[in-house]
Amino acid sequence: AFDEAMGNKLGLIVAERRCVIALMSGPKAAGSLAQASGLTPAAATSMIDRLETRGFVERQRDVSDRRKVFVALTKPAADALGAFYAPLHAQTANLLAGFENAERDAIARFLASAFKVHEEQTTRLAAEPGN
Repeated sequence: AFDEAMGNKLGLIVAERRCVIALMSGPKAAGSLAQASGLTPAAATSMIDRLETRGFVERQRDVSDRRKVFVALTKPAADALGAFYAPLHAQTANLLAGFENAERDAIARFLASAFKVHEEQTTRLAAEPGN
């Protein structure tokens, strides 16, 4: 819900939002962004073009292999995303600071297990014949 609200504030549709969130951890190849956004490679290229036109992303050539191109957030886009996520991260860090190490370990184990359950159920749902 937070990601959706952030995307709405920035005028991003779901696939675009997934793309810029994926880029928060650093530049990615277009194929990785297609996978992150749930789009075909051709549709992801169109999305990247739109995001580039709107100033969210830029294409960067790989310094070691000029044939490779990566997509990165522009500085203004990274700053805008940081403005949304920094307070969330700070408040979460403060929340976690109130727990003992053993409690944080238990929380981490629970979240990892819950995430795995969600992945398994998502895979199951995707494999079932659709309606």
